[in-house]
Amino acid sequence: MISICVPVYNFDVTELTDSLLEQANRIGYPIEILLFDDHSLSYFRKINSRLNNRKDVNYLEFDFNIGRSKIRNRLADFASGHWLLFLDCDMVIDDPNFLQGYVNVLAKAQVICGGIKYGKKPFREELILRWKFGVYRECKKAIRRQLSPYKSFMSGNFLIPSEVFHTIRFNEDISGYGHEDTVFGIDLKRRKIAILHIDNPSFHLGLEPCFDFLQKSEQSVINLSKLMQNAPDLRKDLERTVRVLRVFKILRYLGLIILLRWVFRVVNPVIRHSLCSRHPSLLMFDVYKLALLSKLYSKGWMSSLSKYF
Repeated sequence: MISICVPVYNFDVTELTDSLLEQANRIGYPIEILLFDDHSLSYFRKINSRLNNRKDVNYLEFDFNIGRSKIRNRLADFASGHWLLFLDCDMVIDDPNFLQGYVNVLAKAQVICGGIKYGKKPFREELILRWKFGVYRECKKAIRRQLSPYKSFMSGNFLIPSEVFHTIRFNEDISGYGHEDTVFGIDLKRRKIAILHIDNPSFHLGLEPCFDFLQKSEQSVINLSKLMQNAPDLRKDLERTVRVLRVFKILRYLGLIILLRWVFRVVNPVIRHSLCSRHPSLLMFDVYKLALLSKLYSKGWMSSLSKYF
């Protein structure tokens, strides 16, 4: 059995659930769908709670938001299947053979990543930055992802045996948005658990407006800084895995950290306005994250990294 684990937050998952049930019924493969709502708005809870009446669907609401890592772990704790298929709630399955694509390769690796794809460029200006980031940074063919299988790991569409998952689990010390999948990928690599990347993408619908995406990106950089400060055992692997840290290292040796801090303090409003325009620059987006990292720069964790540089 495959337990399909969907952490739900402020999104209607009716279409996703219906398509998965239809595919499972057509191919005759046993599944269960676990929908755990991480304290969404009442509007979405009212819609999604109706799915609890569907066969093979289990819907559960939390009284408060527990976060991305914890809710994924709770889903795995309640799952009955030998295989766990994690899907983000803002995905749609537009391939009628999506489930079959995973079933066909169950025996080929311990972890199987299907990938992600996006639609055409949105008309709304405020959605363009998130779409552009997704298309140019996240959408990669399997052959390219397999070149760096652990760096390419994303938690939005992957399959893993239950017993393997429970040897790792998502790091519950990471709160808010960002880098729980980075740490999970590092743990997979440390345990030498094989990853197979395949072209079996889910379709990402959840494009956040620009300022919401910037806020999530800021939280991601904050999480990264906290990991560097509080998890010394991860520092070397994080620096190897996360590009913004590698670039930050170079800029630090060039003595440009003060300039980056000035950018964040003085030019930050201009950068944010540019990123939310119709033609946002991903290079400028990288500068924005580097500038924030420079603001959070701690001589404590950076100096402890000096032996790795």
